[in-house]
Amino acid sequence: MIKYKQINTRKSTISYWLSISDVMAGILIVFILLFIFETINVNKKLREKEEIIEELSSIRNKIIAKLKNEFDKENMKIEIDPETGAIKLNDKILFNSNKHEIKTEGKEFLDNFIPKYVNLLLGDEEIAKNISNIIIEGHTDDIGSYIYNLNLSQKRAFAVVDYIFREMSEFEEKERLKNFITANGRSKVKLIKDKVGNVNREESRRVEFLFKLQDDKTIKRMQKILRDEDEINGL
Repeated sequence: MIKYKQINTRKSTISYWLSISDVMAGILIVFILLFIFETINVNKKLREKEEIIEELSSIRNKIIAKLKNEFDKENMKIEIDPETGAIKLNDKILFNSNKHEIKTEGKEFLDNFIPKYVNLLLGDEEIAKNISNIIIEGHTDDIGSYIYNLNLSQKRAFAVVDYIFREMSEFEEKERLKNFITANGRSKVKLIKDKVGNVNREESRRVEFLFKLQDDKTIKRMQKILRDEDEINGL
C-alpha cells in the first residue's frame, strides 16, 4: 500500500512538472511570436521611412535636373545648389553697393530668368503639385549691424517681388505665382565661408531663389511613425 502511494505521488509530481513545462513552453512560444511580429513591424516602419525619403529626394532631384538643364541650354551662368536646388545670384547682378533699387541690367536679367524659373516649377503639374513655396531671400555680408543688414536684405528681396508683379511683362504662370511666392531678408545669419572659416563677403552678398516641397502630409506620416516607435519603446 505504501509503495502504491509512493508511486502515485511520483506520478502526481511528474504530472505537475510536466504541466509547468507545458505552460512555460507556451509562454516562450508567445514571446517568440511577439518578437517576430515586432521585428516585422519595425522593418515595415523602416521601409516606410525609406520610401518617404526616397519619394522626396526623387522629386527634388527631378526639379534640380530640370533647372540645370534649362539654364545650361540657355547658357545662363547660374549657380544651382546640387542638394537643395537653391539658386544664388551675386548682389552685383541686381544691385549697387548698399542699395536695394534694382539696376537696369538687373531688370534685364530678371526678365529673362524669372519666367523660365517659374515655368519650370509651376508649368509642370507633376512638379507644381509638390511645391509649397517659392522663396526669394536676401543675404548680406558681416559688415554692419544685424538690424541694418536685415533691413537691406529684406528690401532687396521685396524689390525683386515688387518688380515681378508691378513692372515685369506678363508671362505664363505669373498670376499663379502669387499663391506661392514669399520674400525674406536673412541679414548676415547665413554667411558663406571658406574652408578655414573666413567670411567670403562677396559671395555672402546675394539673393537666393529657393523652393520648398509640399510635404505636410509626409511630415505627418513621419511623425506618426515616430510616435508609434516611442510607444513601442515605452518613451
